[in-house]
Amino acid sequence: MGGRLYTVSAEMVPDKHFVITAWSGSFALRVLYDVLRRRGLSYGRREGKPFIAEPVRVNGEVAITGIYRGTVANPAPHPVLCWREVAAGEPISFTYHFASADLARQFVEAITEEPAVEEPACKLSLTSLSAAQRDLPEPAPGGRMEVFRVRFLTPTAFMFYGRDVLYPSPVRLMISALKNYTAATGVDTKRVVAGLAKTVEAVGALRFKRFLVDIGEGRLVPAFVGEVTLALHASEDMPLLLAALKAAELLGVGISRTLGLGRVRVEKLEEKRERGE
Repeated sequence: MGGRLYTVSAEMVPDKHFVITAWSGSFALRVLYDVLRRRGLSYGRREGKPFIAEPVRVNGEVAITGIYRGTVANPAPHPVLCWREVAAGEPISFTYHFASADLARQFVEAITEEPAVEEPACKLSLTSLSAAQRDLPEPAPGGRMEVFRVRFLTPTAFMFYGRDVLYPSPVRLMISALKNYTAATGVDTKRVVAGLAKTVEAVGALRFKRFLVDIGEGRLVPAFVGEVTLALHASEDMPLLLAALKAAELLGVGISRTLGLGRVRVEKLEEKRERGE
Protein backbone atom coordinates (compact mmCIF):
# COMPACT_ATOMS: atom_id res chain seq x y z
CA MET A 1 0.00 0.00 0.00
CA GLY A 2 1.45 3.38 -1.00
CA GLY A 3 2.02 6.24 1.39
CA ARG A 4 0.45 9.65 1.37
CA LEU A 5 1.55 13.23 1.93
CA TYR A 6 -0.56 16.26 2.75
CA THR A 7 0.63 19.40 1.00
CA VAL A 8 -0.21 22.88 2.26
CA SER A 9 0.78 26.07 0.44
CA ALA A 10 0.48 29.45 2.13
CA GLU A 11 0.98 32.74 0.31
CA MET A 12 2.05 35.59 2.58
CA VAL A 13 3.24 39.17 2.21
CA PRO A 14 5.83 40.98 4.35
CA ASP A 15 5.08 44.31 5.96
CA LYS A 16 8.48 45.74 5.02
CA HIS A 17 11.47 45.22 2.80
CA PHE A 18 13.90 42.50 3.93
CA VAL A 19 16.66 40.29 2.57
CA ILE A 20 16.89 36.49 2.62
CA THR A 21 20.59 35.89 3.23
CA ALA A 22 20.73 32.18 4.09
CA TRP A 23 19.11 29.23 2.29
CA SER A 24 15.46 30.14 1.68
CA GLY A 25 14.29 26.67 2.76
CA SER A 26 15.71 27.41 6.21
CA PHE A 27 13.56 30.54 6.31
CA ALA A 28 10.52 28.48 5.30
CA LEU A 29 11.29 25.95 8.02
CA ARG A 30 11.57 28.70 10.64
CA VAL A 31 8.11 30.00 9.72
CA LEU A 32 6.72 26.45 9.98
CA TYR A 33 8.26 25.96 13.42
CA ASP A 34 6.83 29.28 14.63
CA VAL A 35 3.32 28.34 13.50
CA LEU A 36 3.45 24.80 14.97
CA ARG A 37 4.61 26.15 18.34
CA ARG A 38 1.17 27.72 18.65
CA ARG A 39 -0.09 24.14 18.99
CA GLY A 40 2.60 23.21 21.49
CA LEU A 41 4.65 21.31 18.91
CA SER A 42 8.42 21.57 18.76
CA TYR A 43 11.22 19.47 17.27
CA GLY A 44 14.88 19.01 18.14
CA ARG A 45 17.57 19.69 15.53
CA ARG A 46 18.56 16.02 15.21
CA GLU A 47 15.03 14.66 15.61
CA GLY A 48 13.29 13.10 12.63
CA LYS A 49 10.73 15.50 11.19
CA PRO A 50 7.26 14.49 9.91
CA PHE A 51 7.30 17.24 7.27
CA ILE A 52 9.34 18.76 4.44
CA ALA A 53 9.63 22.47 3.68
CA GLU A 54 10.29 23.54 0.11
CA PRO A 55 12.42 26.61 -0.61
CA VAL A 56 10.25 29.71 -0.72
CA ARG A 57 8.97 31.24 -3.93
CA VAL A 58 9.06 35.01 -4.31
CA ASN A 59 6.62 36.27 -6.94
CA GLY A 60 6.33 32.68 -8.16
CA GLU A 61 10.10 32.18 -8.57
CA VAL A 62 12.06 29.72 -6.41
CA ALA A 63 14.48 31.69 -4.25
CA ILE A 64 17.90 30.02 -4.51
CA THR A 65 19.84 31.84 -1.81
CA GLY A 66 22.68 31.38 0.66
CA ILE A 67 25.09 30.11 -2.02
CA TYR A 68 28.86 30.53 -1.58
CA ARG A 69 31.90 29.59 -3.60
CA GLY A 70 35.25 28.46 -2.26
CA THR A 71 35.76 26.33 0.84
CA VAL A 72 34.20 26.20 4.28
CA ALA A 73 37.41 27.73 5.64
CA ASN A 74 37.46 30.47 2.98
CA PRO A 75 33.96 31.05 1.52
CA ALA A 76 33.12 33.76 -1.01
CA PRO A 77 29.53 34.95 -1.58
CA HIS A 78 28.08 33.97 -4.95
CA PRO A 79 27.52 37.22 -6.90
CA VAL A 80 23.93 36.29 -7.86
CA LEU A 81 22.71 33.48 -5.57
CA CYS A 82 23.86 34.62 -2.13
CA TRP A 83 20.82 36.70 -1.17
CA ARG A 84 17.36 37.74 -2.37
CA GLU A 85 15.73 41.08 -1.64
CA VAL A 86 12.00 41.00 -0.95
CA ALA A 87 9.94 44.17 -1.17
CA ALA A 88 7.16 45.09 1.22
CA GLY A 89 3.94 43.49 -0.04
CA GLU A 90 5.73 41.15 -2.45
CA PRO A 91 4.04 37.71 -2.39
CA ILE A 92 6.01 34.85 -0.85
CA SER A 93 4.82 31.25 -1.17
CA PHE A 94 5.56 28.64 1.50
CA THR A 95 4.89 24.98 0.62
CA TYR A 96 5.03 22.17 3.16
CA HIS A 97 4.53 18.42 2.82
CA PHE A 98 3.20 16.74 5.98
CA ALA A 99 3.35 13.04 6.76
CA SER A 100 -0.03 13.05 8.52
CA ALA A 101 -3.40 14.67 7.96
CA ASP A 102 -3.57 15.64 11.65
CA LEU A 103 -0.33 17.63 11.52
CA ALA A 104 -1.40 19.35 8.31
CA ARG A 105 -4.72 20.22 9.95
CA GLN A 106 -2.99 21.67 13.01
CA PHE A 107 -0.82 23.88 10.80
CA VAL A 108 -3.84 25.09 8.81
CA GLU A 109 -5.85 25.83 11.94
CA ALA A 110 -2.96 27.62 13.65
CA ILE A 111 -2.21 29.92 10.71
CA THR A 112 -5.86 30.69 9.89
CA GLU A 113 -6.76 31.48 13.50
CA GLU A 114 -3.84 33.91 13.68
CA PRO A 115 -2.95 34.81 10.07
CA ALA A 116 0.25 36.70 10.81
CA VAL A 117 3.71 35.42 11.68
CA GLU A 118 6.24 37.67 13.38
CA GLU A 119 9.80 37.02 12.21
CA PRO A 120 12.92 39.01 13.11
CA ALA A 121 13.14 40.40 9.56
CA CYS A 122 9.46 41.25 9.03
CA LYS A 123 5.85 40.48 9.82
CA LEU A 124 4.24 38.05 7.37
CA SER A 125 0.50 38.22 6.70
CA LEU A 126 -1.47 35.37 5.17
CA THR A 127 -3.23 36.15 1.88
CA SER A 128 -4.21 32.67 0.62
CA LEU A 129 -4.04 29.03 1.63
CA SER A 130 -4.48 25.78 -0.27
CA ALA A 131 -4.17 22.11 0.62
CA ALA A 132 -3.97 18.87 -1.32
CA GLN A 133 -3.63 15.16 -0.64
CA ARG A 134 -0.74 13.54 -2.55
CA ASP A 135 -0.57 9.77 -2.94
CA LEU A 136 2.89 8.30 -3.37
CA PRO A 137 3.28 5.92 -6.33
CA GLU A 138 2.81 2.23 -5.65
CA PRO A 139 5.08 -0.47 -7.10
CA ALA A 140 4.12 -1.32 -10.68
CA PRO A 141 5.74 -3.44 -13.40
CA GLY A 142 8.34 -1.83 -15.67
CA GLY A 143 9.90 -2.61 -19.02
CA ARG A 144 13.10 -4.37 -20.04
CA MET A 145 15.00 -1.19 -19.24
CA GLU A 146 13.72 2.17 -18.00
CA VAL A 147 15.77 5.33 -18.59
CA PHE A 148 15.29 8.57 -16.63
CA ARG A 149 16.85 11.99 -16.47
CA VAL A 150 16.99 13.27 -12.90
CA ARG A 151 17.56 16.98 -12.37
CA PHE A 152 18.72 18.18 -8.96
CA LEU A 153 16.80 21.44 -8.64
CA THR A 154 18.07 22.52 -5.24
CA PRO A 155 21.42 21.98 -3.50
CA THR A 156 21.94 18.28 -2.78
CA ALA A 157 24.46 16.22 -0.82
CA PHE A 158 24.64 12.50 -0.15
CA MET A 159 26.52 10.80 2.67
CA PHE A 160 28.53 7.57 2.56
CA TYR A 161 29.66 6.37 6.00
CA GLY A 162 30.10 9.95 7.21
CA ARG A 163 31.75 11.22 4.02
CA ASP A 164 30.19 13.73 1.63
CA VAL A 165 29.23 12.49 -1.83
CA LEU A 166 29.04 15.69 -3.87
CA TYR A 167 28.01 14.47 -7.30
CA PRO A 168 24.83 12.89 -8.74
CA SER A 169 25.72 9.27 -8.00
CA PRO A 170 22.99 6.95 -9.35
CA VAL A 171 23.55 4.45 -6.52
CA ARG A 172 23.47 7.11 -3.76
CA LEU A 173 20.38 8.61 -5.40
CA MET A 174 18.53 5.30 -5.41
CA ILE A 175 19.64 4.33 -1.88
CA SER A 176 18.26 7.63 -0.61
CA ALA A 177 15.06 7.32 -2.65
CA LEU A 178 14.46 3.77 -1.40
CA LYS A 179 15.18 4.69 2.22
CA ASN A 180 12.75 7.62 2.06
CA TYR A 181 10.14 5.46 0.36
CA THR A 182 10.40 2.93 3.17
CA ALA A 183 10.02 5.66 5.80
CA ALA A 184 6.92 7.06 4.06
CA THR A 185 5.16 3.80 3.17
CA GLY A 186 6.52 1.11 5.49
CA VAL A 187 7.54 -1.03 2.50
CA ASP A 188 10.75 -2.98 3.17
CA THR A 189 13.37 -2.15 0.52
CA LYS A 190 16.53 -3.62 2.12
CA ARG A 191 16.80 -6.39 -0.48
CA VAL A 192 16.41 -3.87 -3.29
CA VAL A 193 19.21 -1.69 -1.87
CA ALA A 194 21.50 -4.72 -1.64
CA GLY A 195 21.02 -5.44 -5.36
CA LEU A 196 21.53 -1.92 -6.75
CA ALA A 197 24.92 -2.70 -8.27
CA LYS A 198 23.15 -5.00 -10.74
CA THR A 199 20.08 -2.90 -11.45
CA VAL A 200 21.14 0.77 -11.67
CA GLU A 201 23.76 2.52 -13.77
CA ALA A 202 24.55 5.95 -15.17
CA VAL A 203 24.04 6.60 -18.89
CA GLY A 204 26.50 9.14 -20.24
CA ALA A 205 28.50 11.72 -18.32
CA LEU A 206 27.39 13.27 -15.05
CA ARG A 207 26.74 17.03 -15.11
CA PHE A 208 27.05 18.99 -11.89
CA LYS A 209 28.45 22.02 -10.08
CA ARG A 210 29.62 22.16 -6.47
CA PHE A 211 29.30 25.02 -3.98
CA LEU A 212 28.47 25.78 -0.35
CA VAL A 213 25.04 26.52 1.15
CA ASP A 214 24.46 28.61 4.27
CA ILE A 215 21.63 26.69 5.95
CA GLY A 216 21.38 29.21 8.78
CA GLU A 217 23.47 30.66 11.58
CA GLY A 218 26.52 30.62 9.31
CA ARG A 219 26.52 26.82 8.94
CA LEU A 220 27.98 26.10 5.49
CA VAL A 221 27.15 22.75 3.87
CA PRO A 222 28.94 21.47 0.72
CA ALA A 223 26.44 20.53 -1.99
CA PHE A 224 25.87 20.25 -5.73
CA VAL A 225 23.24 20.81 -8.41
CA GLY A 226 23.14 19.13 -11.80
CA GLU A 227 21.66 16.12 -13.50
CA VAL A 228 22.19 12.44 -14.20
CA THR A 229 20.68 10.08 -16.73
CA LEU A 230 20.25 6.64 -15.26
CA ALA A 231 19.03 3.27 -16.44
CA LEU A 232 17.03 0.81 -14.35
CA HIS A 233 17.51 -2.72 -15.66
CA ALA A 234 14.85 -5.41 -15.63
CA SER A 235 14.72 -7.38 -12.40
CA GLU A 236 12.23 -8.46 -9.77
CA ASP A 237 13.12 -5.20 -7.98
CA MET A 238 12.00 -2.98 -10.87
CA PRO A 239 8.54 -2.15 -9.42
CA LEU A 240 10.02 -0.83 -6.16
CA LEU A 241 12.82 1.02 -7.97
CA LEU A 242 10.29 2.82 -10.16
CA ALA A 243 8.01 3.69 -7.25
CA ALA A 244 10.87 5.03 -5.11
CA LEU A 245 12.35 7.09 -7.93
CA LYS A 246 9.01 8.67 -8.83
CA ALA A 247 8.27 9.34 -5.14
CA ALA A 248 11.56 11.22 -4.85
CA GLU A 249 9.93 14.20 -6.58
CA LEU A 250 7.82 14.66 -3.45
CA LEU A 251 10.12 13.23 -0.77
CA GLY A 252 13.45 14.61 -2.02
CA VAL A 253 16.82 12.89 -1.68
CA GLY A 254 20.04 13.27 0.29
CA ILE A 255 20.64 15.14 3.55
CA SER A 256 18.58 17.98 5.04
CA ARG A 257 15.45 17.26 2.98
CA THR A 258 13.40 18.87 5.75
CA LEU A 259 14.60 22.31 4.73
CA GLY A 260 14.25 21.80 1.00
CA LEU A 261 17.62 20.44 -0.04
CA GLY A 262 17.59 17.56 -2.52
CA ARG A 263 14.50 18.54 -4.51
CA VAL A 264 14.53 16.67 -7.84
CA ARG A 265 12.59 16.38 -11.07
CA VAL A 266 12.37 12.95 -12.70
CA GLU A 267 11.77 12.69 -16.44
CA LYS A 268 11.29 9.37 -18.23
CA LEU A 269 13.21 9.13 -21.48
CA GLU A 270 12.62 6.97 -24.52
CA GLU A 271 15.22 4.22 -24.62
CA LYS A 272 16.04 4.92 -28.27
CA ARG A 273 17.11 8.48 -27.40
CA GLU A 274 19.81 7.08 -25.16
CA ARG A 275 21.08 4.77 -27.92
CA GLY A 276 21.17 7.65 -30.37
CA GLU A 277 18.71 6.05 -32.74
